[in-house]
Amino acid sequence: MPPPRGRPWWRRAIGARRDRGANPVELAILMPAILLLLLASIQAAAWFIARATALNAAQSAVSAQRAYQAEPGVGEERAEDFLGRAGDWLVGWEVTVTVPEPDDTQVSATVTGTPLRIMPFISLPGISETAFGTVERFTDEDQP
Repeated sequence: MPPPRGRPWWRRAIGARRDRGANPVELAILMPAILLLLLASIQAAAWFIARATALNAAQSAVSAQRAYQAEPGVGEERAEDFLGRAGDWLVGWEVTVTVPEPDDTQVSATVTGTPLRIMPFISLPGISETAFGTVERFTDEDQP
């Protein structure tokens, strides 16, 4: 088998020395972009977790407030307790529960707030999640 054409092997080895240090320079150029993408993905995950936390708190409030003859304010207490135990994923939260009147059949709860900020200098959209439920009550055969 004939030797490969082109430069001899010792010339190729000497030419490879000219590329020394290229990898650290490439890494120094790409590292800020890699870190930015990493932090952005963590921030997106924190936003989705805060959204899920707000929805779970609203559903918890509706479940408590829709119970048969529930006292006014039970739903807000349940949601605030849930948000207090859930951690700081949702910051500056506010809970609003509609207390049903005697003739009302629906109860709703809205939880609003802002997600935890991981990346500075970036404003995030607020979160507002609402849950609805039917009030538990006794009915007659004639009345649905």
